[in-house]
Amino acid sequence: MNFLHLLSNLVPVTIAGLLLGAGLPALFALGMRISAGQTQRTEDGGVIQVRPPSTAMRAIGGLIFAIILVAIVMGILWIAKDFLFHMTGFNFLGLAKK
Repeated sequence: MNFLHLLSNLVPVTIAGLLLGAGLPALFALGMRISAGQTQRTEDGGVIQVRPPSTAMRAIGGLIFAIILVAIVMGILWIAKDFLFHMTGFNFLGLAKK
């Protein structure tokens, strides 16, 4: 195994790590911000909602949260794919070891 082969395998793993490792929390923050509407800080440091988000913004926020939920469920199923195949015979995405 030469260095170029190792490097070519490292790039997709690094990209996936950045997308899932930093991307999901960033998406969550974006979804929270979109769902918050217009807010204002109070004198004691609290935050109050001045105007609720529009229906379109709430729908976009819900879509972002749904994407995050699907990614989490897919990750759990990916980790448990061999166990699920052993216990139920369900071959998740055809990836379980037979």
